[in-house]
Amino acid sequence: MTRRWRLDVAYDGSAFHGFASQPGLVTVAGALEVALQRLCRLEGLPRLVCAGRTDAGVHALAQVVHVDLPEHLPASRNGEEMDERLMLRGLNHKLPASVQVTAVAQVADSFDARRSATERAYRYLIDEGLAPDPLLRHMAWHVDGPLDLDAMNDASQLVVGSHDFRSFCRRVPGTSPLEGIVRNVLSAKWSVEQRESAHPASARLLRFDIRANAFCHTMVRSLVGQLVAIGAGRSNNDELELLLSVSDRHRAADPAPGHGLCLIGVTYGVGMLDGVPIPLDLDENDGE
Repeated sequence: MTRRWRLDVAYDGSAFHGFASQPGLVTVAGALEVALQRLCRLEGLPRLVCAGRTDAGVHALAQVVHVDLPEHLPASRNGEEMDERLMLRGLNHKLPASVQVTAVAQVADSFDARRSATERAYRYLIDEGLAPDPLLRHMAWHVDGPLDLDAMNDASQLVVGSHDFRSFCRRVPGTSPLEGIVRNVLSAKWSVEQRESAHPASARLLRFDIRANAFCHTMVRSLVGQLVAIGAGRSNNDELELLLSVSDRHRAADPAPGHGLCLIGVTYGVGMLDGVPIPLDLDENDGE
């Protein structure tokens, strides 16, 4: 018998090759699996399911993971039964400082961290200065501006709604180029992050917030790359509309680097039928 646990996880993705476990590479899931194996004294590594498979260098403040563990876990050294509080403290003690579990809960077996999610939210930061701010080097993309924020916001509204994002997504191996990759973007907006900086060449810290029912591989970073090209005058709304109407990744701008991206929220609670989540029709590489 097993019991399902939900883990809310935050991490600095700078030193990781993404979330998903990969042989011979350091990943967030790999660190979590080893910590769970040691804490729960498991014979093998547990299988994790996450809300979004973040790519190399991408961060998270609100990643969600579920894992099935034996119903009866070994008691702590002082004889306390394993509960949410002990699980959280024990995992964080065994995890590197760059990965921390922020919440733990026992959930119903019907809960699925990926397929039960109804919304995901990402944030992208751009350091728009004459020279990079060294304190932002792991969390923001340095772009030598100025960028036209109004033009970028106008263009962002074109991606809101349900579209085929094949021009902005890396295709899942084994699938046909003719298959659409449809996602429903709920909101997309650029703003200026308020901050104080003594860095002499600092300018604005730009923030792009986007919410959707789901994302495909490199979707947010590809959109950011295209929107920055529009803000810099190298592209325009007509090109963006064309890319949304045809599948042509070769015409799209290069994706923005991973270190500026952060998963900031996952929403659950909608899409239930008789208490059971309705599975979303998502490809196996869903996530950034």
